[in-house]
Amino acid sequence: MGPIDIHGIQEGDQEAFKRFFVHFYPKLLSLACRFVDEQAAKDLVQDIFIFYWEQKQQIDVNSVQSYLFKSLQNRCLNYLKHQKVIEEYNAKIRIAEARIAFLNDRTDTNDVLKQVIDWDIREQIEASVKKLSPKAAEVFRLCYYEDLPHKEIADKLGISPRTVAVHVRNAVLFLREDLKDLLILYIAFCQIIN
Repeated sequence: MGPIDIHGIQEGDQEAFKRFFVHFYPKLLSLACRFVDEQAAKDLVQDIFIFYWEQKQQIDVNSVQSYLFKSLQNRCLNYLKHQKVIEEYNAKIRIAEARIAFLNDRTDTNDVLKQVIDWDIREQIEASVKKLSPKAAEVFRLCYYEDLPHKEIADKLGISPRTVAVHVRNAVLFLREDLKDLLILYIAFCQIIN
């Protein structure tokens, strides 16, 4: 390999630039690998050579080597800063995803809690229904649990639709009074969950 001809490079001599590249590439790559991984180092060193070729006439021939090393060092630091920004951004994304997952889990937990509360309320309603007369309790269950219309309940039990309506009205009035504390508690739980 012949001597490095910086003046020839400034004048656009590609052979001189190839010799220059072969001479400095291993040194620059070794420097870059101290800061970044090998693939990033190769890319950054190539960028330095491309930039040097494009700016060859503006660079002082007496400071080419220090220019290359200093430029590469700055590019490595900028690359690391950029990677840090990307990592911070990815960390923010991971935090946001974790929050979303937490909220989803919390929603699932809320759904379970609501089911438990609903189950408990149903049990307490049924305990109050059992306090009704057997006929009123049966009418209430058919009306509210099985969602049957008054006419169908009347036909099923062999009573008049008017009697069904009276049983339902009396049952609702009784349950409203018997379960008033439960209703207040249920509303409070719903506000806490939501």
